[in-house]
Amino acid sequence: MHIERLDFENSPYLGVFGVATDRVVLIREGLQEKKLDVIREVLKVPVIEASIMKSRIIGILAAGNSNAIIVPWYIWDTELEEIKGKFKEYGIDTEIVPFETKYTALGNLVLANDKAALVSTKFSREEAKKIGDILGVEVERGVIAGLHAVGSAGVVTNKGGLVHPEASDEELKWLSELFKVDVYVGTANMGVPYVGSCMLANSNGVVVGHLTTGPEIVKIEEALGLI
Repeated sequence: MHIERLDFENSPYLGVFGVATDRVVLIREGLQEKKLDVIREVLKVPVIEASIMKSRIIGILAAGNSNAIIVPWYIWDTELEEIKGKFKEYGIDTEIVPFETKYTALGNLVLANDKAALVSTKFSREEAKKIGDILGVEVERGVIAGLHAVGSAGVVTNKGGLVHPEASDEELKWLSELFKVDVYVGTANMGVPYVGSCMLANSNGVVVGHLTTGPEIVKIEEALGLI
């Protein structure tokens, strides 16, 4: 199965609590094992439980791709070493890099796959270049549907992308060219436009919030190249 509905302690906003790549899922601590098993089965990569600054909102704080995941500069040393240790244990060849900036909600402000990254214009050009260098991809600064929270307004994998329904045709063309995948508009969780906050996705599959409707699932599958 390449798509499943799920909730995290009754919350349908799965993307708030984790970040998924084609090599690993970094997820908040304390989820039931059967839910972790669903994520492993659908996304087909190791699932690593973690906290950042003792917070569970991993998906708001961290962003990245197969090459690297950036986390706030203020992550505790013990947390950073624990994540690095688990990555080494599982043979996950992905760097964990604390990124020095005044912004901590990196997951909200960065959208990336293994080909490119879009970062909010809140970041300086110098910061954007550093993010691109860390992730090992081309990087551009911009917004989606007028929103700085590009990581919340979209989800992109190496097979496809889905973004806020108010994104223009010009933005879809630009995003498709940047990420080198087809990008569509859509919603999740019964009409929520912030699709990045509603799901965890990689090239293998997607877990979406339990409120997501059948028609939304069909569109998500199409957009992320899963059918």
